[in-house]
Amino acid sequence: MSPVPARHRRRDLLRGLGSVGLVGLAGLAGAAPASAAPPRSRRRGTSTGASLALIGAEIHVGDGTVIKDGTVIVRGERIIAVGDASLGGALAADATRVDLRGKLLTPGFIAADSHLGLVEIGMEPGTRDDSGGEGPIRASYDAASAIRARSSLVQVQAIEGITSAAVAPSGGLLSGQVAWVDLAYGKGEALPTRPRIAVGGGLGQVVDGSRAATLAKLRRVIDDARLYRKLRGAHERRQLRDLAAHPRDLEALFPVLDRKVPLTLRAQGESDIVAAIELAREEKLRLVIIGGTEAWRVRERLAQASVPVIVQPSENLPGSLDRLGARLDNAALLDAAGVEVGIAIFGEAHNLRNATQEAGIAVANGLPYEKALTGLSLTIARAYGLEADYGTVSAGKIANLVTWAGDPLELEHFAAQVYVRGAAIPMVSRQTLLRERYRDLEAIRRRGR
Repeated sequence: MSPVPARHRRRDLLRGLGSVGLVGLAGLAGAAPASAAPPRSRRRGTSTGASLALIGAEIHVGDGTVIKDGTVIVRGERIIAVGDASLGGALAADATRVDLRGKLLTPGFIAADSHLGLVEIGMEPGTRDDSGGEGPIRASYDAASAIRARSSLVQVQAIEGITSAAVAPSGGLLSGQVAWVDLAYGKGEALPTRPRIAVGGGLGQVVDGSRAATLAKLRRVIDDARLYRKLRGAHERRQLRDLAAHPRDLEALFPVLDRKVPLTLRAQGESDIVAAIELAREEKLRLVIIGGTEAWRVRERLAQASVPVIVQPSENLPGSLDRLGARLDNAALLDAAGVEVGIAIFGEAHNLRNATQEAGIAVANGLPYEKALTGLSLTIARAYGLEADYGTVSAGKIANLVTWAGDPLELEHFAAQVYVRGAAIPMVSRQTLLRERYRDLEAIRRRGR
């Protein structure tokens, strides 16, 4: 595998319509429950009762480590051991073995700041639940309550290696609560979901058409959230001045104030990014920058403040004043300065799968290959505070895994098999089914005569 993919051409509209195959592992039916405490060691682990063993792949762990001829052992929904070929000798007799010699294995990739499950048809308002209403402050809007588990778009993303998504509402200064979903669409009606993992928002000319007014409003809301928590009783007795937002919206910020969850802010221009850094420093908040078109201009400050930036490398055109400094090597410059860089498709529900293409563009413009894979997985998990369970192929973590016949950042290669929470999902989607239905047009014409 070349360290820099040779071709990163424009994605065809039929990207993702790979071979149809229903892959099942009957042995998983009797898997031990996820509550069984797994060992944390990467190289060794108890394999008693293991349900699934993935053997012989070149494992790209997700933290820069590569294991040749590796073995991954899964029990229930968790990875219990990861190591080299010698680990295969410790397999239980009843383990289901999958031979992956000649293939690559990566962690499942993660979509950040997505609308998956909130938007079905972009031009049809009746299928959109990504907005929490009018007004700039909507922090209490909980995206988890609106996610459609049966959205046809879930399968489209999952069969191309997107196994988890941070689902965020849009609009306003504080858009609402972000939810985390695993794309286990073959396991039943509900998708495994963690609500309220972050509060999302965006800077810019959101309030009164002014960046300064937007920042002033955000500062007042944060101040009033602290005040309301301290003097809630006085507010209920109407002994407190008017607050900058509804009490429910202020309550939704309590976990942010306590640093239990991050504040994810969409910010593109240099001035907005600097303002966000200063706000987080003064208020002692966990901050994640989403977008960061001009983040390279302040990369040293971002690195010093330990603020991760999630970028979309193909956004290299100066489409607005905030994007005049757009450049293709943004991710590479940030990484070289020590900034943790995530890679994603923003504000999307349909083409989150194109994140692998975005990573390929970043690699073609200087980002080290393994850092690009990390940017699709571990960096995003860490940004949302979920790295204990997601982001790498490591013992103890949820078994979201993808096998590939070739380089996942090359457009000619598709996911061979995707595992979500330890189970092989059906590698079909509405798109693949439609392709199969209309593949032989001549046969269709003959039937119509």
